[in-house]
Amino acid sequence: MSSMFKEDPVFKALPESTGSLVMAIKKGTLALPNFQRDFVWEPKRTVELLKSIISRYPAGTLLTWTQNDDVSFGYRYFDGVSGTDRRPNRLVLDGQQRLTSMYQALTGSGGHKFFIRVWPFIDREAGILRSLDEVELDDAIFAHDSRARSRFNPNDTEWQIENATFPVSEYDRLRPWFKKLARSVEADNQAADDLEELLNQFRDSYLQPLESYSFPVVDLPASTPLVAVCNIFETLNRSGKELTPFDLLTAKFYPLNVRMRDLWDAALSRYPLISEYGVDAYSLLQAVSLRARGSAQRADVLNKLTAHEVNRHWESAVAGMSDTLDYLKSQCGAVSSAWIPYGMILVPMAAVFAEISDLRSKAKADALEKLGHFYWCSVFSENYDQGANSQAGADYRALRDWLFAENPERVPEAVENFNLVDADLLLARANRKALFRGVMTLLIHAGAKDFESAQAISSISATLDHVRAFPTKFIQESTFREGELRDPDLIMNRVLVNKESKRAIRDRHIAEYAKEDPDSQKKLSEVLESHLIEAGEGGGLMKREYETFLRERLSLLVDLIEDATGQSIVYEAE
Repeated sequence: MSSMFKEDPVFKALPESTGSLVMAIKKGTLALPNFQRDFVWEPKRTVELLKSIISRYPAGTLLTWTQNDDVSFGYRYFDGVSGTDRRPNRLVLDGQQRLTSMYQALTGSGGHKFFIRVWPFIDREAGILRSLDEVELDDAIFAHDSRARSRFNPNDTEWQIENATFPVSEYDRLRPWFKKLARSVEADNQAADDLEELLNQFRDSYLQPLESYSFPVVDLPASTPLVAVCNIFETLNRSGKELTPFDLLTAKFYPLNVRMRDLWDAALSRYPLISEYGVDAYSLLQAVSLRARGSAQRADVLNKLTAHEVNRHWESAVAGMSDTLDYLKSQCGAVSSAWIPYGMILVPMAAVFAEISDLRSKAKADALEKLGHFYWCSVFSENYDQGANSQAGADYRALRDWLFAENPERVPEAVENFNLVDADLLLARANRKALFRGVMTLLIHAGAKDFESAQAISSISATLDHVRAFPTKFIQESTFREGELRDPDLIMNRVLVNKESKRAIRDRHIAEYAKEDPDSQKKLSEVLESHLIEAGEGGGLMKREYETFLRERLSLLVDLIEDATGQSIVYEAE
């Protein structure tokens, strides 16, 4: 049978190391077709990729397309690449997100820097490296937004030594740093030498894959017809079903007469909110694991959770999850799953809710108030952006003490270390999803109204969306005292609307929409003010003064946040 291609085989598959791929990206010989979407991975997904590479786990196949003089497709370089004008000899059809995140992590480019903590890999008491299954990689690797304020600065070299933490981008230049670290920890020369040797073993065992890890790369020849390339690109990742931890535990517990599928089906039937909010079965198993073992780590759920523990805690975890969702819906403005800031924060809340439900009225009210403070502090601290499994475990243990002990010794981290600065909130962009959802749901909880019906958003079923109060074009054409505020995508510039209102407003200034119907002026003024927008003629919205509008809204929002968190905000914005 003849082939539709000019040469056989249609493609070849060869392994390529991370080091060679990074170099090819840096030189510009490996690039992207210009129809590829922008880099959109969140930092936590890059952390997951680094964990897979260090663990030498499969991280998927890459698909490239060879280019030559006869085939030269439109291309662009990877995000973070500069200083090259070379024409690429290959384009990446599948793997852009993985390669971009890997490149930025290993070269230190991009808005987030990635760091590795040393001590999770080393048993200092025994003087040996921990085996991979003993290392809590969730705690060992983290991302830091170099553009945001923080309680610590991991880019500071002294901080790095004090905390035994180094940038991933320095992975191949660590010998002098290891020597300095060893001598800062051990006063005795021999002990320092021994630790330095152990650190070098750590590098060889765990950091070498950052250079040598091989991705299988399927390379389409230059002769591949364009129609075939398009079909391949469009059908990537459409087939195949992911094997989940729930699937594995279903098989594991079946011989022990625990029917996980039956338990899950019963939970969905009995507690409709679990289905409505799209909670997955694994989250319930994590809540069970918290109750049984105080850990939501994947390894503990898969390897340590027993059939007896599932039987004992499943119903409490399921009821707790439903009660948590009901609480967030009725008391925190999270009217649908799309507005839950963090899915993982549900797990520790669900794990403690059964005990809250058993309290007498006064104690229950006090516990729920504290739980609300914990929730809002976690959201506005963005505390679940990194290491969510570890955070859930720490929060569960602290909540058990803080909510139920007569003289609690523990306070949840987000509550104890709450440190929100109003200036940061002023400049926060809507792509900070948890913070954005937190602000919007807090407005819903405070009584924000629907633009069409003027009813409280919390009482209607319309699908919510959002618009810019000041449109992009208006902002781009305006002058500003502070350049940082020349940004149409600030959270402070977003207003919740339903789909119908969004179509009506389109890309207009929201003040134009508000003045469209004089008969409805009073109603719309009340709606605007319910969204913390000054509706009077002297306010920033009607005066078309973007900076004034942002600061007016911020001053009203911080009062709501302080009330919701039970904490004080640091005031720096003028």
